[in-house]
Amino acid sequence: MPVNEEKYIVFKRSDFEKTILPNLENRYRGLEIDDAVVIRRQDRFASPCLLTYAAMIALVAENHPSRGIAEDLLAIADYFHHQGVLAAEEGRKLPTL
Repeated sequence: MPVNEEKYIVFKRSDFEKTILPNLENRYRGLEIDDAVVIRRQDRFASPCLLTYAAMIALVAENHPSRGIAEDLLAIADYFHHQGVLAAEEGRKLPTL
């Protein structure tokens, strides 16, 4: 299973409220999800976070009895490992609220 990078999009709230929200019809308001967390690769702590997440997914995949699910999990682990490697190259800022 390839990772679907187009599943979600992320906006900086101030940019979204200024440029996107005013043009949306009311029927689209409230569709945001509240159970997601965004980790920016530029965050100094992103790389170890993403690499650890990838390692934990790979560990579960390694021990999963279903080969199909294990392969899907390994694809996800590979995606987050790649993001962790990119974050190691880009991570230069301390996180802010």
